[in-house]
Amino acid sequence: MGLSRLLALLFIVAGIAAHAQVFEGLDLTPKKKPKTRVAVTLTAPVPGAKLFIDGELAELPLVEKVLKPGEHTLKVERPGYRTIEETITAIASKKTDFSFTLVAIGAAVTIESSNAGATCAIDGAEPEALPLTKVLAEGKHVLVVAADGFTSETRTIDATLGTDLTASFTLVVAEDRPAQVNLEPPERDSDLELELDPGKKDKSTPLYARWYVWAGVGAVVVGAVVTAVAVTQAPKPTPDPGIVCGGPCDATLGWPVR
Repeated sequence: MGLSRLLALLFIVAGIAAHAQVFEGLDLTPKKKPKTRVAVTLTAPVPGAKLFIDGELAELPLVEKVLKPGEHTLKVERPGYRTIEETITAIASKKTDFSFTLVAIGAAVTIESSNAGATCAIDGAEPEALPLTKVLAEGKHVLVVAADGFTSETRTIDATLGTDLTASFTLVVAEDRPAQVNLEPPERDSDLELELDPGKKDKSTPLYARWYVWAGVGAVVVGAVVTAVAVTQAPKPTPDPGIVCGGPCDATLGWPVR
């Protein structure tokens, strides 16, 4: 038994040595996936230009961005310039540089007004609500800005390729503008409304706390006092002595002697 065990152990050691020769020289460390890097620039930098990679906004210039190998869509746009859209192929383990040139096709014109509801007609076209930004061809253009109740204003601008232009308008009130009339009904006195409509009951103010109740009470008191004074100060009628005494009275109290 001891000899057999020794022989088995020798066979195992020999097998391990044989497999070690097979794996010798192999790098078994995990490999990193190859990166695909892309750089995008403009031949002539244009302020306000935007870059989109597969629909996602990126900064310009794009020094480096890691993408998956394969096809991707690059788009560069800017008002007043022709939009560039191109499909590129990103190669694994390689950095690819792309450069684009934007071509101006007009001027980006922004039209605004401080008057609410103002509109602008450009070169006789249908009026459009303000504020408004349009790309206009190079040359002169006529702007007509109008708003209800204000005097319209006409202005001619000169558009230059590749430039931004802002036209601001402040219209003046028209002389024939109708005066504004307040059609809202005036606020009604709740107490007066209660008197006119006995069907309504005012639960918020008790009867004794209402001014008109005490005003009525005061009027009644004043009237009673005036009446009493008038009665006491009125001259008393003198009775006829012939009726009272059957002839001349010897003496009278409170009445003059006849």
